Amino acid sequence: MDLNGWKGKLYWFVEFVTMLAVLQLMWIGLTLLGLVIFGVSPATVGLFGVMRKRMQGQDELRTLLKNYWVTYKKEFVNSNKIGVILIGIGYFLIINLQIALTMKGTYALFMLTVIVMISILYAVMSMNIFQVYAHYDLPFARYFSSSLLLSISFPLQVLGSFIGLYVLYRIFLFIPGLLPFFGVSLTILFLTWMSSQIFRLKGEYDGTLQLEEEKNSIQSFKEGAI
Repeated sequence: MDLNGWKGKLYWFVEFVTMLAVLQLMWIGLTLLGLVIFGVSPATVGLFGVMRKRMQGQDELRTLLKNYWVTYKKEFVNSNKIGVILIGIGYFLIINLQIALTMKGTYALFMLTVIVMISILYAVMSMNIFQVYAHYDLPFARYFSSSLLLSISFPLQVLGSFIGLYVLYRIFLFIPGLLPFFGVSLTILFLTWMSSQIFRLKGEYDGTLQLEEEKNSIQSFKEGAI
């Protein structure tokens, strides 16, 4: 279809919005399939992977849904390991924060400062770790350190992510009817776009950008041929 003119742009917009809504519904379905607690991590990893492919030019919804399901099954165990570790760290921080708030004196202030700083690093790591997992093939333990190091190395992009998340929060707060259809998919699309800027900058710095682009092109060609 000719995408020139307002009809083509309208068609593209409707198709794009439909994709976001369908992927959101699939995320909900796959999360429920894993009884929520075991489904949310693989469903989120799969959605990050799908959004990454969408940004690389894969726009056929049927293929995206197929890739989503394959990724969900393939990464079910490892993604849940990440989720359990993140929940464990978060629980530990909450308990220590509650303890620090009940204390008084200089030591309490020191402890509170340390916990807040660690919590900020934890939030940054949690925001990026599934994106790093979807983008890189690393030893399991390195996903945590790599997501944190990448965030520290590109603070402006991370700050932009937090600002964008706040803007989305205000939009969904103003129009809550959008949440069931676009809350997760639009948020992950935005985070995927922001992380792609970080990965591109990293590739430019270490000279691996062209290699990654060639690898992605070959992978997209193989998937399109299936």
